[in-house]
Amino acid sequence: MIQQFDFPVRMLRAEGAIVGESPVWSQREQVLYWVDILKPALHRFDPASGQQRSWTAPAAIGSISLARNGKIITALRSGFHWFDPAEASWTLIAHPEPHIAHNRLNDGKTGPDGAFWAGTMDDRADKQPCASLYRLAPDGSISAHGNGLVVSNGLAWSPDGRTMYHSDSRRAVIYRYDFDAASGTLGPRQVFVQMQPEWGRPDGGAVDAEGNYWGCGITAGRINKFSPQGQLLGYLPLPVSRPTMCAFGGAELKTLYITSLTENMSAEELAREPLAGALFAVDMPVAGTPVAEFGA
Repeated sequence: MIQQFDFPVRMLRAEGAIVGESPVWSQREQVLYWVDILKPALHRFDPASGQQRSWTAPAAIGSISLARNGKIITALRSGFHWFDPAEASWTLIAHPEPHIAHNRLNDGKTGPDGAFWAGTMDDRADKQPCASLYRLAPDGSISAHGNGLVVSNGLAWSPDGRTMYHSDSRRAVIYRYDFDAASGTLGPRQVFVQMQPEWGRPDGGAVDAEGNYWGCGITAGRINKFSPQGQLLGYLPLPVSRPTMCAFGGAELKTLYITSLTENMSAEELAREPLAGALFAVDMPVAGTPVAEFGA
């Protein structure tokens, strides 16, 4: 039986983000980093004080990852960049698709191999399957690991690091791959979940310590919980229809942070959803799987 969860959803920031995305918890700082892709901005939110610091990005910022050297890896429209919070500086590492002007980097996350995995998406209204998934290694090299995507999304790893999850939002499918952390290589792409319309399209996701995949159902206003076998176990209704990504954080990794968007919403929709674009938090009964930091 599919369960409807009644965990209380707290609004943390009434940000009105255009496209809030990529929440990343810093265990070292006990703060949450997240982005507004199209503003474009990188935010640092302190749950203890409620204070937020923001930096303007030089281009659309699809996703981020903390790095072991204290800096932040960022996936900008103009390529992978280092961001140094101490100096508020952006430094280009490499661009995986300089020849495809209508694509931009989207969802990304560091895997158990210490590399930053991020995919691209067709940024045109009439989206085509011209996107790919990339691996940025700690030495700065880039390799492609699958193409023919429309909107790459939903990256996450199982607790043992042997399975990678990844979705194509426009195809409404979540994939799984066997993952080799020692070599940073993938097995064949397999369908993990074919989304149903009432579940929403798959957006960002996170995995809990029990191996369940929690994925944002954008357009359906919910977070879906899937078992490691791909069975829908339950869902968490949200006060907004367009959640974009979730991430576990907090001292015990038992807080689920959720971003949302306002992009392309009509005035009538925004009036019905005054919290659209906000940052939310949910106290969870289970901890999340820690996300690795970039670096060898």
